Amino acid sequence: MLYSNIITKKGFIMNRREALKAVAITTLASTSLMAYDAKKVVNHSKMKKADPKNPTKAELKHTPDIKIKDVDTKGYTLIEVEVGQEGIIHPSTEDHWIYEVSLYADDKLIDTVALEPVLSRGYLASRVNLKGVKTLTAIAKCNLHGDWQASVNVG
Repeated sequence: MLYSNIITKKGFIMNRREALKAVAITTLASTSLMAYDAKKVVNHSKMKKADPKNPTKAELKHTPDIKIKDVDTKGYTLIEVEVGQEGIIHPSTEDHWIYEVSLYADDKLIDTVALEPVLSRGYLASRVNLKGVKTLTAIAKCNLHGDWQASVNVG
């Protein structure tokens, strides 16, 4: 076998299996170090605006805003989801942030983004083929105030 052993930068010889294990363990360790503290996610309730015609600032801050943008040369439309409406953007602090945003086309999951507190804020962008799609739905998950949903009709 031509590539059965790998020589590391420090001159150690590892077989291919050991090298792959080392890479997997390193990747897993670095991923868990970067992940937010799941104990800070205290609300998984599905939330709704009390009066959809007169939303509060807190409701606007948590509701996804779905924007349908340009179509590329392959026919895919840029969809942007920002968490917060009417200029009220959801914060991203150590103790209060949007930890996930998901986008659905007619109830089919298109994209999901997991977010870190402080380092990122509630935003998702994805290119979607809207042919035959009737509704886009976004769900924003706040660690303190639950899951907020918004939908827009496409066609």
